[in-house]
Amino acid sequence: MVECSDKLKEVQNALKKELRGETDGAERYKLLADILSNQGEKDYADTILLIHQAEVMHKKVIEVLVDAIDLRCGQEVSSQKEI
Repeated sequence: MVECSDKLKEVQNALKKELRGETDGAERYKLLADILSNQGEKDYADTILLIHQAEVMHKKVIEVLVDAIDLRCGQEVSSQKEI
């Protein structure tokens, strides 16, 4: 097993905390877009939906980084643990 520095594990833990916020943020933006769309505010809804999509992509990038640290440290990949 490859040794991991404490700093690398700290970064990974910080990224895992960030993941939780990204999930919540993406869901909130999707809800807002749905509300605006139902109110007939398509342009605003489309803009908020773009923010939602950006949050989802940001979450995916963070997941890849967490998994990369797992692989570097010889650990089971975090995203596979949730399946």
